[in-house]
Amino acid sequence: MSPNTAVHGDTSSRKRESLDPRLNRDKFLVGNPHPVSNLRPIIYPIPKNESEEDRHFRERRERVDAFNQHFWVNNNAMFIKAKEEYEEKIRAQNGGQPVTTEELSIFYKDFLDKAYERQMNYNRQWWIENIGLLLPSAKAVLRKWTSRSSS
Repeated sequence: MSPNTAVHGDTSSRKRESLDPRLNRDKFLVGNPHPVSNLRPIIYPIPKNESEEDRHFRERRERVDAFNQHFWVNNNAMFIKAKEEYEEKIRAQNGGQPVTTEELSIFYKDFLDKAYERQMNYNRQWWIENIGLLLPSAKAVLRKWTSRSSS
């Protein structure tokens, strides 16, 4: 995938098409992991004869992807910053000695304890978003079945 296709924030159709007109194809494109979120961006195919139901489903998936991207960029940035600060503090206390795995385990537990509510809110919303994909997906599949049977 070219550097222009690694869209990490905005996955709107217009933005993608302006980056590279070759992207309007019938294949999924998956990029390299984002350096902070570690999520792989997905560019969904936009067929020339895309139905309203297919478009709605695709756009909904893009919104769910953007939701995940936003959460994990913020979460991982907080984690990286907190870990760096913790390691600096421990090294200063230990005369510059490397941080041990035992010391890091204290940080990890503390970070997860503090992030518990945020993670639970994310998980609840993630379930809501994914369940919300069921109806648009079913409509898109039903539309394909009915259009095939009528042709």
